[in-house]
Amino acid sequence: MANVTIFETKLEHAAAIDIGSSRIYVTADGIEVKVFDTFTSGYYECAEYLQEKGTLEVGMEATGIYWMALCAVLVSCGMKVCLVHPQETRQVKGRKTDVKDCRWIWKLFSAGILRSSFIPEGRYMELRHLVRERLDIIEMGSIYVNKMQKHLELMNIKLTEVISQVQGASGIKMIKAILEGNRDKEYLLSLCDARIRKNKGDLVLKALEANYTDTYLFMLKMNMESWEYHQKKLQEIDERIETLLTEICQQKEDVKITSTPKAIRHHAPKIADLHSMMVKIHGANISSVSGLNDYTLLRLMGETGVDISRFPNVKYFTSWCGLSPKNNQTGKTNKKVKGMRCNRAGQIFKECAMGLLNSKHVAIGSFMRRLKAKKDAAIAIKAGARKLAEAYYNAITKGMEYVEQGIKNYAEQQKLRELSLMNKLAKKHNMEVIEKLSMAAPPKGPKPMQSAQSKNCINLSS
Repeated sequence: MANVTIFETKLEHAAAIDIGSSRIYVTADGIEVKVFDTFTSGYYECAEYLQEKGTLEVGMEATGIYWMALCAVLVSCGMKVCLVHPQETRQVKGRKTDVKDCRWIWKLFSAGILRSSFIPEGRYMELRHLVRERLDIIEMGSIYVNKMQKHLELMNIKLTEVISQVQGASGIKMIKAILEGNRDKEYLLSLCDARIRKNKGDLVLKALEANYTDTYLFMLKMNMESWEYHQKKLQEIDERIETLLTEICQQKEDVKITSTPKAIRHHAPKIADLHSMMVKIHGANISSVSGLNDYTLLRLMGETGVDISRFPNVKYFTSWCGLSPKNNQTGKTNKKVKGMRCNRAGQIFKECAMGLLNSKHVAIGSFMRRLKAKKDAAIAIKAGARKLAEAYYNAITKGMEYVEQGIKNYAEQQKLRELSLMNKLAKKHNMEVIEKLSMAAPPKGPKPMQSAQSKNCINLSS
């Protein structure tokens, strides 16, 4: 019996690779499968084999970090690599082998079904790794901060109750003085910031009444040294990031900088002229979008790059971020899809949206509060993150004027909706809404009496 082709072949010169830690399985026709080892020599043998077969495009799964070295070799040999998410090539249970996986990937890829993941090129790939490593170091350093708080608490030093951060400038100065043997509470208080001495001086003195123990002091010192080591490595990474950004800026056109940078509250990178470099790389001040600052843009640049023309429109971009509603409709039933995780870029937008949830002067914050009252906080934050992602996409592709005009229109629409709601409620309770055109003072003298039959009025200042 002849073989039946399920999918129509659209890519004639396509190959597929199933990647493992020790071996890779390669097919250029969907039938013959060759096996190579994962040493550098094996990767070049694989590239030579694909070139002999006339391969122009290669599809493979994003398996851990094993794909990176192979991808670099294939790209250097002139082949186009399509990296796909493993969920899109999942096999039927009970029929999974490495050889079958390789053939299945080839069928899907040659039919043009698989979607390519974004792979940064050159300096942007290095920037992605550095930014992610920076976040990992911050997370590892937080472990030692928690241990320092633990050993302070064991000695009943209640600094965590009176200052916001033990690892802040005032907290670190006091801890170092304690480790050096200083026990004078007044002296330790003098090391604090002037605002702490003014507003919380008495509480700090009470918090420093402690039962010092040599063992706990030793453990506190060990964790302090570990935390300082991580801070030193963090500074080294910032220096490397600054070097990369300088190299990227040399390839960009000069942009006149008229804006001022936003404040970065936590873990601000120690990079000179970070705001100027972000404006020059993007060609505009994207940080003027609500919720975004220069550090956020640095993280997003590592995840999305600066050229997002690969997304045809904003809906494709929000879907790639994992911030769009998922469809699960069959017949007349439309089920909710829960537990769908967003990618790293989507997570960054969600973190920014959380900071805007209680903002009283930002349109997206007002939108999220209204949605939170109707549904849930998680749904509201995800919806707000989607709006931030849309603003980010529009700012890069259409310019900041387009985004600012959209925010202004949203504020006007919000005002009209509120006025419409007030008019409905006034009509329901037999009242009138009167809009004042000016805030002029009312005339002096006794107020005219209204008849009992007249309607109640609500004054609304425009």
